[in-house]
Amino acid sequence: MSYAIWQIVLAGANGSVTVAAMKARKPKIATYDQIQDNHATAQRVEEGLPVMEVVQFAKEAGFTNEELARLIHIPSRTYARRIAGKSRLKVAEGERATRLMRLFDRAKEVFGSDENTRGWFNAKILALGWKTPLEYAQTEPGAREVENIIGRIEHGVVS
Repeated sequence: MSYAIWQIVLAGANGSVTVAAMKARKPKIATYDQIQDNHATAQRVEEGLPVMEVVQFAKEAGFTNEELARLIHIPSRTYARRIAGKSRLKVAEGERATRLMRLFDRAKEVFGSDENTRGWFNAKILALGWKTPLEYAQTEPGAREVENIIGRIEHGVVS
């Protein structure tokens, strides 16, 4: 884990100088529970989701930057600039990114591994009109339907 160390110099009224050190930790990637906490997620999206969290999710989940840019509807070059500048996503982009992260983490609970989850996300599903869950989840209603199918699979209902 990388740390950045910041020194803060405080000047007192009597001319004394105090130096305080503060460690800034690299932001942790949101866990499933945090992604499912709608209040906290809404707040983070409104503030601008840090693009580096999305990059970390992509690495762990096995998505390339190009795939992720396509999935959250950001031109590849714009996404690359955001990564280079370690900037934040706009609200609409953050919503799409958290939707994908939420779905992936929910599916991973059922399928057990990133590899199995990726395989399922890329498989054409009869219940989705022979579309892949990734294709179908491009809208919020589509993502909800994918979530419903994950729940049915989890409970042993043929889907």
